[in-house]
Amino acid sequence: MKKILLIIIIAILILTTGCWDMVEINQRIFPYSIGVDLNHDEGEDYILTISYLNINAIGKNATQQERVFVVSIPATSIFEGTKKMSHIVQYPFYFKHIRALIIGEELANDSHRMREILDGLSRDYVINKKLLIATAEGKAEDVLKSVPKATKQEVIEGTVYTLLNNTGSSVRYRSKPLTDFIQGMDQGAVIVPRIKVENNDLKVFGGCIIKDYEVVGHIGEVENRGITFLVGEVKTGIIDAPYNDATLSYEITGQNMKRKLIKGEKNLKFKIDIETQGSLQEYIIRDKPEIDGEEKLKNMEKSIKEVMEKEINHTLEVLQKEHKADVIGVREYISKFHPKIWKEVSQDWDEVFSEMEIEVNVTPRLRRVGLIK
Repeated sequence: MKKILLIIIIAILILTTGCWDMVEINQRIFPYSIGVDLNHDEGEDYILTISYLNINAIGKNATQQERVFVVSIPATSIFEGTKKMSHIVQYPFYFKHIRALIIGEELANDSHRMREILDGLSRDYVINKKLLIATAEGKAEDVLKSVPKATKQEVIEGTVYTLLNNTGSSVRYRSKPLTDFIQGMDQGAVIVPRIKVENNDLKVFGGCIIKDYEVVGHIGEVENRGITFLVGEVKTGIIDAPYNDATLSYEITGQNMKRKLIKGEKNLKFKIDIETQGSLQEYIIRDKPEIDGEEKLKNMEKSIKEVMEKEINHTLEVLQKEHKADVIGVREYISKFHPKIWKEVSQDWDEVFSEMEIEVNVTPRLRRVGLIK
């Protein structure tokens, strides 16, 4: 019995291993934003910028005032740059919880180096694949170095991530995680938001259209909202429409969308039906402000419909004629539900998309008019 017990103990000791490579949490640096710019010095193609939290500046017993640290270094790659940074910071970086990647404007126009950066990030097994991507107006380094001075500084999650992740209450830009970006490149084109420094603060706006890992154009906030309608991702938003020499504000609270492909003898037609639900947020007319019947509600919905369709059709004009960029999922829909047709048009898809008739029909519903009529 004693021999059996001894054998069990020895076996347990052999099989039990220690955490030889364990690193204490307070001996790691957890960056939440990375910026990458082109570097014109020979031999080192990039400038890597990393921002991270100063844990000594948070909590009740904070011992330091500087809440965010930002470091930059020239490097041949992101990973080589992080190794070089380990010699100038106190502890090694741990990228599992990275939240945001900012790509400098000049780098975003270099397809070869864009591929290098994004390929390395997508292959690495540690880096968070849900990190949000944005392009800088100017240098990514300048954007991240403005974070410590920003008045809307978010310490725990990071200012940049907090702004990019705010799409639930905004349709002026659409955030794009790394995995969705790579998938979008496989589908042909993708849009990522732009970010810039404005009055000592950061502003996220509009978007960059990227095809084959290179920027082909920019869109504004209005066009970005139009795209959000076309892909069925509107969660909330305000539409202002003229009505009887006044302005009514329609607050969207939900959206339904249906798509259909119609094949003609010579061309393809794509039909998009959009139905929104919402409430009347603001409306006043001096002589007769009452909302006193179904007919008036229908006329209001008609005014809202005209504004929304005009905005969406303008967006389609920009995407089809100016950029030939299918960022609204037409290609994905055809390849998934009409594979035979896709086989016919796949080789010349950019041209097919630019010439395709896309018919949009918007049906806004006024479900609520407020506490008073």
